[in-house]
Amino acid sequence: MSRVAARELDRLGYADSPVHRLDARAKLLVAAALVLAVSSFPRYEVAGLLPFFAVPVALGLGGRVAPRPVLRLVLAASPFALLVGLANPFLDTAPAAHVAGVAVRGGVLSLLSILLRFALCTSTLLLLVATTSMPRLVRGLRLLGTPAALTTQLQFLYRYLFLLVAEGERLQAARLLREPRRRLPRLATARGMLFTLLRRTWDRGERVYRCMQVRGFQGELPSLATERFRARDAAFLALGVTFCAAARLLPLSRWAGEALLSRLS
Repeated sequence: MSRVAARELDRLGYADSPVHRLDARAKLLVAAALVLAVSSFPRYEVAGLLPFFAVPVALGLGGRVAPRPVLRLVLAASPFALLVGLANPFLDTAPAAHVAGVAVRGGVLSLLSILLRFALCTSTLLLLVATTSMPRLVRGLRLLGTPAALTTQLQFLYRYLFLLVAEGERLQAARLLREPRRRLPRLATARGMLFTLLRRTWDRGERVYRCMQVRGFQGELPSLATERFRARDAAFLALGVTFCAAARLLPLSRWAGEALLSRLS
């Protein structure tokens, strides 16, 4: 299911919306500001991270991106974040906060903080891909001063991931035809599939490289498209960076909670 979601996000990157029409550099810099601000919080911070969800929500609404493929990919990658902090509740048992009179372990807070940071950064980057095609993102990185060798490798890596997955799906379909009653392959079959996958991808990479050399490839992918940084891009960048700075420096969560309690009382 995550493969389908990844293809859907890649397809959405070529759609048209107010967010899609923004310059890739502005969106990249806002995403970088969010990642830097989120990373700078102390390890027990939870409430202070919540206002930052306004950024991916705004990108998704403005870019007309359905939440389902983004949530699928975030959930598919979440076990890695969970493994990072899974031992924290058992290693850090000292109370770090009290919620409704109940002491909460520092390890529980740090685990929640890790999961929130992961969800924020991952969803923002996925929405960046869904609202900006990968060639535009790479071109934006290049215009921001990223070395050409790095951006070329990034573009190749992104494109070859889809080819690798397609080859893997063909191998899996062939195995299921031979072993329809086995959900998982035998060890020997899995070893053979892995070797075949590596050999096919290696051969395909060689063929693609020779074709690119014939067409004059010299280490950098040329592009005829041009990027213009307009006033609306500058306004989006200023608004995004200002919001991230305000959410980092001001107690927005506490103010929102106090306002909600005052309305309920």
